[in-house]
Amino acid sequence: MLKFKYASQGSLKTMMSSADPITSRSSRLNQLFQGRVSLCGPQGGGTLGREVFLEALLLLYQECMSPELMKIHHVANFVKKFSEVVSELRDMQPGPADFEVCAVVGRGHFAEVQVVREKATGDVCALKVMEKAVLRTQENVVFHEEERRVLALNSSPWIPQLLYAFQDTERVYLAMEYLPGGDLMSLLNRYEDQFDESMAQFYLAELVEAIHAVHQLGYVHRDVKPENVLIDRTGHIKLADFGSAARLNANKTVETPTVNVGNQDFISPEVLASMNGGSNSTYGVECDWWSLGVIAYEMIYTRSPFSGGSSAKTIQNIVNFQRSLKFPEEPRASKQFLDLLQSLLCGSKQRLGFQGLRCHSFFSSVDWNHLRQGEEIPLP
Repeated sequence: MLKFKYASQGSLKTMMSSADPITSRSSRLNQLFQGRVSLCGPQGGGTLGREVFLEALLLLYQECMSPELMKIHHVANFVKKFSEVVSELRDMQPGPADFEVCAVVGRGHFAEVQVVREKATGDVCALKVMEKAVLRTQENVVFHEEERRVLALNSSPWIPQLLYAFQDTERVYLAMEYLPGGDLMSLLNRYEDQFDESMAQFYLAELVEAIHAVHQLGYVHRDVKPENVLIDRTGHIKLADFGSAARLNANKTVETPTVNVGNQDFISPEVLASMNGGSNSTYGVECDWWSLGVIAYEMIYTRSPFSGGSSAKTIQNIVNFQRSLKFPEEPRASKQFLDLLQSLLCGSKQRLGFQGLRCHSFFSSVDWNHLRQGEEIPLP
């Protein structure tokens, strides 16, 4: 099977020049096929690789086989010339027939997540299945493409590894490593929705690294919530589900339309303002740190800080967070934890970012350079 792995190392446009020797241009072309350089274009460019080129060729071939286009002499010759090559390429591509479904572990608006086993090897992975009929709207196509690109670019241990990406006539598929520990929401439920501060510190520190890993790829996640924090077999976390991810521009902000982004309990005030067409319609990575603050609050206080019983009331509470944010007297929280919450559930300009969080007193005992090598919290 074809492995699907990219590593962005620069822009092809800035690296290439027509005055370069042929050998240099050939070497860079090989890097492009390997997904190690990116192209610049009117939509901001992107990193390509072998699988993207193969997919483009197969889609082009499929389009050329339409009766109308086959009337064109050169198109008919192209289809005839490459028919055997395309047939062989299709046989080598992964497909749904290579897997047997073991269980369905998640369903959303746009996708279903299955645990599957590869028939030939017995290897288990998670398969995200998306219906093309649902993806045909412009917004959904953009979100799917961004999710695939994030996973393809990723080489971080804090994000699930993408194994394969393929499609058939009705669906598109993303095969990823399977994380058997469930998600953070399920873990919270097992602890009756409440962690002690040492346990909260462990998962929040790892989540800080995971969110930062997404930002390092040039994206904002926009849907950080316990259901999207998965736990691997060693008890460490990985941040998943990039269906709402948006690419950051040169100013490190998001300008794409914000449609149905994330769970309302975790949406930041600036994202809500953008959704409502506010005068300041741009925002950046700070919206993910707000979501981290909401998760931290829920870990200790067992409820969302802004939930108001209805969508309208919850949104109103988030917009007016200065008045609505309250800290219960019980359970009693440390000064360090309260300061952490106040430094995350605040205005975007005052909100702590990656470096500020690493230096915060709540994480003073954390060895940031060896988080995944440290002792994990045992699962109940």
